[in-house]
Amino acid sequence: MLFSLFIVAARVSPLFILMPFMNRALVPRMVRFAMSAGIGFVLIPVFPAGTDAWPSGVPLLALIFKEAVIGVLLGFVIAIPFWAFEAIGFVIDNQRGASMAATLNPMTGHDSSPLGIAFNFAFITFFLLGGGIHLFLGLIYDSYRLWSPLEFWPSIGPEAAALLMLQLNRLVMLALLLAAPVMIAMLMSELGLALVSRFAPQLQVFFLAMPIKSALALFVLVIYSSTLFDYSLAPIRELATWVDRLDPLLRLGGR
Repeated sequence: MLFSLFIVAARVSPLFILMPFMNRALVPRMVRFAMSAGIGFVLIPVFPAGTDAWPSGVPLLALIFKEAVIGVLLGFVIAIPFWAFEAIGFVIDNQRGASMAATLNPMTGHDSSPLGIAFNFAFITFFLLGGGIHLFLGLIYDSYRLWSPLEFWPSIGPEAAALLMLQLNRLVMLALLLAAPVMIAMLMSELGLALVSRFAPQLQVFFLAMPIKSALALFVLVIYSSTLFDYSLAPIRELATWVDRLDPLLRLGGR
């Protein structure tokens, strides 16, 4: 049983590392191990009962590496909506000139802007309160339903690689599209300030630009926030389909 839990941890641990709400800065290592064990107890029937069926030596290392690769793939596609929402705040802060106020995001462990951190926390809260943890666990259990640890060996062919690379495009597009209303409003304010500076050159519009754009961005966000999170439901619901989408592509690469 301990060996089964260890193999489960090889797939689940990369997921926990990539998920913002499971960051090592917030969730201690022993807690993550305990959660991996809790998931593993449910999956014990998937594994063989005897120890003779388990590989050893180099095949065992290959099995652990394969499980870790599957965990990284799943963690990557799950984390995209979280990264996109952090990027929304970062793009807005960069447009309003507040990128100099970058600080460490405790959820991801890297620098982010104030609005980026706020959007990250808001989306994590929305995800957890909206039943996202059930989607998260369902994705893990579906992966074991289709990709048995001892039977399935993925082969990442060009189709699977292309789908994964398209997710980078999806990340950027999602961030820019959802941030577009605020960015357009700030662009219009910049055009207005440009006209003011043209007809009143003695007025230092540079010092007025940041507070005006900041106030306008926050005003638009207050009006737009409900619509913004309504649009975020689509990428959250899409998480439940990723195992079925990746399964034929990972098997196709081995043909």
